[in-house]
Amino acid sequence: MNLQTPKKFKLLIDQAHEVALNVLRPISRKYDKAEHAYPIELDMLASVVDGMNHGSEGMNAGAAVNKRGDADTTNKNGINMSTALSIIEMCYGDTGLLLSMPRQGLGNSAIAAVANEEQLHRFHGTWAAMAITESGCGSDSAAIRTTATKDGDDYILNGEKIFVTSGERADAVVVWATLDKKLGRSAIKSFVVTKGTPGMKVER
Repeated sequence: MNLQTPKKFKLLIDQAHEVALNVLRPISRKYDKAEHAYPIELDMLASVVDGMNHGSEGMNAGAAVNKRGDADTTNKNGINMSTALSIIEMCYGDTGLLLSMPRQGLGNSAIAAVANEEQLHRFHGTWAAMAITESGCGSDSAAIRTTATKDGDDYILNGEKIFVTSGERADAVVVWATLDKKLGRSAIKSFVVTKGTPGMKVER
């Protein structure tokens, strides 16, 4: 096992450290004091990251590698590591601000991991939060009580989620729900619910 950081990631690590030092740390205290204010500086940073993601496969979300059902089983090590290393460096700046970055939400990783080509195109540029946790069951997916019931070509979701990072600001929320509570984890599916969907209510 080689525990040294590969040399090819040095530039990425240096860039992430500079962002932490010169973008996140200077505004960290400002948003600690104004915790409900929108950190507009993150919009600029997210646009830069979007550009880097678009131009280099090595910067994409790690969940996009080895999708379910992918016949290509060759070793694609590198994307997950580059993601982890850049996050480690940017946490030096401010973990809360890092987790609030537009279009870099947990929901985006979920979409990247399982979406087909049509869905990837449809949700391109969407900022997606992730809604798993429920009152009384933490993040234990087997205990999820939110239900999904088939209704024609659609599903009707019924339930309540808590601790949805960027849930108020994101364009959509990836909601985990069960098709059948008796089946446990195997019945849990994820649904992209866009803002403005009838019945969706976002509260503090």
